[in-house]
Amino acid sequence: MMMATQTLDWANDPVKKLRQGYKAQRAAIASYSAPDVAIEETKFSSGTGLKFTPKILGLGADILYFHGGGWIVGSPWTHRTLCSWMAKFTAQRVFAAPYDLAPEHKFPAQANQAAEITNHFLINRKRIFLAGDSAGGAMALWAADGVKQKSSIQGIVSLYGAFGCMDGPSHASYSENSLGLNISALRAMYHYLGCDDVSEFRARFSQSGAPLLLVKAEFDPIAGDNDWMAQHTKHPVTHLLAAGQPHAYLQACGNNSEVDASMLEIANWIKALV
Repeated sequence: MMMATQTLDWANDPVKKLRQGYKAQRAAIASYSAPDVAIEETKFSSGTGLKFTPKILGLGADILYFHGGGWIVGSPWTHRTLCSWMAKFTAQRVFAAPYDLAPEHKFPAQANQAAEITNHFLINRKRIFLAGDSAGGAMALWAADGVKQKSSIQGIVSLYGAFGCMDGPSHASYSENSLGLNISALRAMYHYLGCDDVSEFRARFSQSGAPLLLVKAEFDPIAGDNDWMAQHTKHPVTHLLAAGQPHAYLQACGNNSEVDASMLEIANWIKALV
């Protein structure tokens, strides 16, 4: 799930082509990564990911980040611009973890792995934040559900999260101008994941615990997923509307002042809970 200058045909293109195209599009914005943030490789239980350390580092809690990409594309590297600005504005370290993608790995592999990654990440930490965009929003809530030390989660940040809605008002209003994120594309993504029926997919979401920030992009076909989540969770919810923005708009951090301002709002929510 993404915003891009060249539309990928998520419903019909081979997965290999989708991955190559997505990677190339994200590489093209790498130069907009935040200044004064060190980016280096680091190990997770799931493999090699990235660590983002701001030059000005505050006291607080590390942020464990799960990338978006419809569970079929993406990596910590495709989200390095976004994660670098999150690190800079929060003054906290951000750790972007890799995870197994579909269709090679079917659900519930991703939910199980999200919990495994988080529990391993917590071995030497007492407090963390969970965050993710699009498919990564679901990963963050699966992680929160499977974590052993639930009191260690200070907050959960879902950036235009994908929670299983494949129709509704937002789809009807914005699918045609979504740069490929239409209903056919969404159904293909959930099919690759093995979740044509999303009941089990949704049953694995954390239901209560730490405060949850739901960031909705106004012109996003899956904007309605945020409303569904708010109605089906007991987490204390804060809503943040990114007026006039499309899905995946935070990939424009460092190149758009309105997007930077939105990321600063997200960072301020996190900092208030540190």
